[in-house]
Amino acid sequence: MKYSKIENKKQYQEYSNTHLKLGKVLASGKGNSDMESDYYILDLIIEDYQHNQTNPFDKLTPVDLLKALMSEYGYTGYKLHKELGISQSVISDIINYKREFSKDVIRKLSAKFNIGQESFFGEYELIGRESHVA
Repeated sequence: MKYSKIENKKQYQEYSNTHLKLGKVLASGKGNSDMESDYYILDLIIEDYQHNQTNPFDKLTPVDLLKALMSEYGYTGYKLHKELGISQSVISDIINYKREFSKDVIRKLSAKFNIGQESFFGEYELIGRESHVA
């Protein structure tokens, strides 16, 4: 068999490049049935690989996600406070698991980091409280 399941990023890149080249040839009308078959086989293999990739943020609590985003973009609690108009103590309490995300905070963070609001939903335990936030 000419192609196999994608096992690593290098193979993914190679298959993606081949897929792109085949697509261009087929779009120009210069392809043949073998090229068309290869194109569709690669399409399925690439789609399967992409579907099976995990998002590293999926396993993070909303608080850990916020911490990761802050680190990635070089934000401190103070900088978020200034830019988003969120109390610095609220940000501190959230990142220290002492306060839950309010709807307003979720809306502002979602817009700031350009991610879905649902990213800040999830279960985690608050320090000093018995309930879980969902």
